[in-house]
Amino acid sequence: MKKYTVINTPVPNIDGIAKITGRAEYAFDIKLPNMLHGKILRSLYPHAKILNIDTKKAEGLTGVKAVVTGKDTLGVKQGIWRRFKELCDEEILARNKVRYIGEPVAAVAAVDEDTAEEALDLIEVEYEPLPGVFEPLEAIKEGAPQLHEHAERNRLLKKSKQL
Repeated sequence: MKKYTVINTPVPNIDGIAKITGRAEYAFDIKLPNMLHGKILRSLYPHAKILNIDTKKAEGLTGVKAVVTGKDTLGVKQGIWRRFKELCDEEILARNKVRYIGEPVAAVAAVDEDTAEEALDLIEVEYEPLPGVFEPLEAIKEGAPQLHEHAERNRLLKKSKQL
């Protein structure tokens, strides 16, 4: 019987010493000239209309190079699934409505991480909270809060469609 050459064979740990001594370098450790630091402002609401986003104070902060909101992304959607485009309804940055806590609302690029964090604090977002829905089976019931306007009873796919 021939012995496997890969399966059930020990793999040497070539970077273990660097990792346990703190010498290992990761992408996060890379510092380049003129590098900018990005931060994302995220929704604190599970479901809300975005009434207004004021970025003027953040844009005026020394060291801030760019502030973008959903208006700047032209409605570009996250996730490009060629076969299931109907599943891709989340925008890169929400423009009109947020549907979960943590949904991206604005982004900042600044000369350092502290400045980017400070700029996020200066962005003012006015929300109109909407009723939330927190369980999948509750979301599809008649009368449940409508998260997706184009999806009847919050269903993006019809029952007959198969993945």
